[in-house]
Amino acid sequence: MKHTTLLARLLALMLAALMLSGMLAVAETAQTEAVNPSYDVIYTSENPIPDIVDRVLPSVVQLNTKVETWDPATRTADVVDEGGGSACYIREKTEGDGGYLITNYHVVKDADVYEALWSDGTVTELDLVGYDDGSDIAILSFEGEAPGGATPIPLGDSDALRVGELAIIIGNPGDYENVFFGSVTAGIISGLEREGVEAGNFSHAISTIQTDAAINGGNSGGALLNARGEMVGIPTLKYMVTYEGMTFCIPISRVKDYIDQIIDNGSVVRPRMGVTVITADGPDEAMRRFPPCGAEVYSVEHGTPADRAGLQEKDIITEANGERVKSSQDLVNAVDKCGEGDTMELTVYRYNYDADGNLSGGFEELHLELQLELID
Repeated sequence: MKHTTLLARLLALMLAALMLSGMLAVAETAQTEAVNPSYDVIYTSENPIPDIVDRVLPSVVQLNTKVETWDPATRTADVVDEGGGSACYIREKTEGDGGYLITNYHVVKDADVYEALWSDGTVTELDLVGYDDGSDIAILSFEGEAPGGATPIPLGDSDALRVGELAIIIGNPGDYENVFFGSVTAGIISGLEREGVEAGNFSHAISTIQTDAAINGGNSGGALLNARGEMVGIPTLKYMVTYEGMTFCIPISRVKDYIDQIIDNGSVVRPRMGVTVITADGPDEAMRRFPPCGAEVYSVEHGTPADRAGLQEKDIITEANGERVKSSQDLVNAVDKCGEGDTMELTVYRYNYDADGNLSGGFEELHLELQLELID
């Protein structure tokens, strides 16, 4: 009887342990699913990409560029194919039929004539409205109704992007003779605010969006889209040596104001301090007879924010808004991050010079503040 009771108790304990382990397994699975939701939506009927492509693809055009030539021997003029890329229909004209396309400046900068090939096969002539080589964007316009039922692509908020979310690219890779029109690639946002990624196409500092959605030559000027079908970037370059799967795009929020300026005025005017600077080579820290490296003020424009703040020739700017400035380009980059009316706080070293302009030793450390303005 005791053996029977003991055996029954052991069986009960084993059953309880099995039930408990099962409950724990269910709880662990539920917790894992809650923490790690499935990201394979692309492989299900919930995939948003086909609907996005149906809506957006008619608004991504193949941009063909041509150059005008003149042969003095035969005294004949001609127009020859130069190259091309992609462009996106982003805005209707307010004054009537027609609209505006955005592309990369490097796609159009060497051309004289521009044409758009739309998804329905229609070819329309384009006019170059203006460009900004600093951010590598250009705006073109067309007259009449947009072909193929194309509608402006809504511009999203690239500042709200998160690493890991869906990224879709639509464009036209290939050369002029062999274009893979309307190619769609997808991946994820791989990185944000990538600094120093350029191929000579930015004259000002631009932090780019990195994605693993594939692009090739001809994709420049196309559309980077989020899961809502909003345009959040402009594919502009890829690393083709050493790395694979690294595509970089211009954030659309970074250039929205530039788009407005180009459409309204044909160009972009950036806020400025009102100084010309050169790079000052020197030690990292200030020394009595050796000024530190930084942006040396070469000249100050009268009546500008820099003039009112008290900046003088030969001043060495070493910090701007808390960031170390070691060159003239560093200062340009700091200004480019600001908008009209923004305040800049500067750390400045002012050294003593004799009547002949030679450094006589000794310096002041100044902290100046100015408000950036648009200066024609």
